[in-house]
Amino acid sequence: MKALRIIFISVIIAACLVPSVFMIAGYKNPNRENRVLAKLPSFIEKGSINTDFFAKLDKYTNDHFAFRDVLVNAFNTMDVAVLNDFNGTNAVIGKEGHIFYGETVDDYLGIDLLSQEEIDAIADYLADLQKELSEKGIRFAFMVAPNKATVYPEYMPDYLKPNGAERNIAALYKALEKRGVVYVDAAEVLINAKARRSVYYQHDSHWNNFGAMLVYNRIASIFGLETFDEEDYTTVFDRTGDLHNFVYPVTEYKEERIIYPDFNEWSTKKPIDFDRDKTIATTSSVNGLTMVVYHDSFGRSLQPILSQSVGKLFMSSYFPYKTDYIYKNSPDIVLIELVERNLDKLAEYAVSMGY
Repeated sequence: MKALRIIFISVIIAACLVPSVFMIAGYKNPNRENRVLAKLPSFIEKGSINTDFFAKLDKYTNDHFAFRDVLVNAFNTMDVAVLNDFNGTNAVIGKEGHIFYGETVDDYLGIDLLSQEEIDAIADYLADLQKELSEKGIRFAFMVAPNKATVYPEYMPDYLKPNGAERNIAALYKALEKRGVVYVDAAEVLINAKARRSVYYQHDSHWNNFGAMLVYNRIASIFGLETFDEEDYTTVFDRTGDLHNFVYPVTEYKEERIIYPDFNEWSTKKPIDFDRDKTIATTSSVNGLTMVVYHDSFGRSLQPILSQSVGKLFMSSYFPYKTDYIYKNSPDIVLIELVERNLDKLAEYAVSMGY
């Protein structure tokens, strides 16, 4: 009996040591997550002792221990299979296999919402920006890209129960309407269309290309641009969602991707890489309009459509929104797109500007 205990304990210790041994030996996991992994810290930085060394080392170890992706995949698969549930920092498993971004849960529940003062600060800031642009003959609109749970609350798990409070997005729209700020109600568009077909990816936090086309057509109707047929597409199954990699980093799950044709020709001087470039520019002969778009990751799927609708398109993912970039490109139209979960960042900026 004693021998069996020793063997059992030895096996457990060996299993625990395997990742560390391989990590020390130089084994590197593939990075399947849509984020930059922690870097190995130095004990001495800028000529002095790095007081955050052990905290940073802990983050580095958590990100890089050998076979991390395999172990995470196995644990999460077991968690979902046994408990039919997974609730992590990055992802929440919903109904019918839908995965939601963990950072949007507070918005869904209605907790830690923006105050009315913060909502007013955003609205006042955007109203002043619209006024400034209008005085220069530039048309403006603001758009909130809704969290997936805002469009698909029916797929959120039952144990997450919203408190019924008015959401940031609804409160902001009221404030914008009061001030006459033009906005694109993407949530309304997507909610009204979701019965036709999916508008978000199942294992991703973003709208799919069908959703992007629907949202673009609403933008086009506001600015008088050409609209396109959202039913004119082909499909392939080749896309792995960002949230899938959080939960199942070594398991393949290819989702349907909608492909639209080029309704109008457009070009760019160099290949577009949003992961590398903070700004991109495209040209087309479709008309003489110039458009500037400030955006986050939701703007990426809008880019090919917008590129076909204006003569010159300039897109920037920088924040805050600097008017020098706008005026440098002499636009006729300015659009700001911001995902719902980051409205607090815009509020923080607006308050810091004195609004």
